[in-house]
Amino acid sequence: MTGNCKRVLGACGVALSIGVASPAVQAQAGDPSILDQAWAIWDGADKPVRGGYLRLAAPQYIGKMNPNHWPVLDWVSMGYVHDKLVVTDGSYNPTVPWLAQSLTQDDPTTVIMKLRDGVTFHDGSRFDASALKFQIDWIRNPKSAAWSAGWLAPLESVEVVDDLTLRWKFKHPWPGFAGIVANVPGYALSAKALREDADAYDSQPKGTGAFMLEEASPGNFLKLKRNPNWWFAKASGRPDMPYFDGIHVSVIPDPAVRLANLRAGKLDILTLDKSQYAVVKNDPNLVVYRQPINHVVALRFNTTKGVFRDARVRQAISLAIDRKALIAGTQFGLGRIASALYPEDHWAHNPALNPVPYDPAKAKQLLAEAGFANGLTIRGYYNATTMGQTIAEAIKNMLAKVGVTWQVDLLAPVAIAARLKERDYDLGEGGWQFIYDPDLAATGLYHPDGGFNFGRSDNKAIVALIEAARREVDHKKRQQLYWDIEKALYDDYQDAWLWWEEVVTAHRKSIKGWNQERMTKYKEVHFWSHPLWFKDGRP
Repeated sequence: MTGNCKRVLGACGVALSIGVASPAVQAQAGDPSILDQAWAIWDGADKPVRGGYLRLAAPQYIGKMNPNHWPVLDWVSMGYVHDKLVVTDGSYNPTVPWLAQSLTQDDPTTVIMKLRDGVTFHDGSRFDASALKFQIDWIRNPKSAAWSAGWLAPLESVEVVDDLTLRWKFKHPWPGFAGIVANVPGYALSAKALREDADAYDSQPKGTGAFMLEEASPGNFLKLKRNPNWWFAKASGRPDMPYFDGIHVSVIPDPAVRLANLRAGKLDILTLDKSQYAVVKNDPNLVVYRQPINHVVALRFNTTKGVFRDARVRQAISLAIDRKALIAGTQFGLGRIASALYPEDHWAHNPALNPVPYDPAKAKQLLAEAGFANGLTIRGYYNATTMGQTIAEAIKNMLAKVGVTWQVDLLAPVAIAARLKERDYDLGEGGWQFIYDPDLAATGLYHPDGGFNFGRSDNKAIVALIEAARREVDHKKRQQLYWDIEKALYDDYQDAWLWWEEVVTAHRKSIKGWNQERMTKYKEVHFWSHPLWFKDGRP
């Protein structure tokens, strides 16, 4: 990208996509920028019905409801409350205009962003250029303690052009910009609420999403109510959206109790514990969906403090883990062995990498070379859920076979966050959920400014590659840089990647509107643009 070029901006040089919708969709009243896209098509047989509260369950409470503060434990509920500027398509590229109606590259370091008109926050304040500028400046202010601030490092300034237009100025060409605003920094937050009490926003969010906070009891439940003024309902030509009157998320730590509630008709949709898939998949009262998702499960090494400063020790731990057995024994086969950070179907994944083999003999040899022939004791943590305890115990037993004693504490998310910040661990639960633009995870985990690094990783060569990838505007060259980043992470054993996730969800038959084929094809944008409903307007 050189000279004074102007074009619509997407991810990695991909323009914001416009598809061709069916005549039935085109005939609806609404915004053509929505209706003319391929993902916007609805099945002509669908007859959505308004009414009823959708009842869900989660093992843990959502945590903070400002997406820029940690911990956040329920990103789906976060998305019900907050819309993003841009949404990611089925190829993991941020090509779908959402609250941002268009992004135009004005010159190599400037993007002009046009916002949608007529959008309001849940507190009645207007979503406009000044509100968004305030939010971005708030995230970048160190006093705000926003873990997402590191992703905005290439940003020089954001300026209001008019009520619905912003000029984003970069320190250098920034091809990942659309991908960043399609993630946490791009969740629209009420500037009015942030100004009045930014700390209160953690428990009293005011977004523009399909649902707004009705009631919350930390540790017990989260209750959301329908937003009658959701902008997307009008834009899509379906004014009854969202169709549920509200959503109630109960906190139920025990997976057996969650399933019992589903079968008793007290829940409508449940993400199953993987041990339950074989039992439930043929239940005549349920519809069960299984699909891969873009999460990576991993172990996090503290590479700058303690024994894991030695790459041989990191390699030994990785070799001591039988990934195939872990997936079979703890995940009941629902997972894909991971070779590195990015999932196998992501354009940033290096296809030349193979999963680290299970080789306990080599692990013992490396430990001996590093001075630990007589064994080694390490400290760490894992999430204190039923599944977390199962995974931690299995890994602990594998490490014991090569002479490594892992003193693993099962902790709540707040306690984990404190341990991360203090680097008070050797080996802990790692990974990344919702891998979209590749810079998000790369910077977040391995760059000194990343929101989840806290000084635990400082490989200068990898940092240089991350910064180069931020600047590379040619898509193929940028892809190669992320392949190089994965290879460098892999060779240095910066983490021990275990598996890419698969998820199983069970719906009661009263739930309508789920389209597995289109969900698999369009992923995130289909989920947010096609709300579900009850067959008769009630559970």
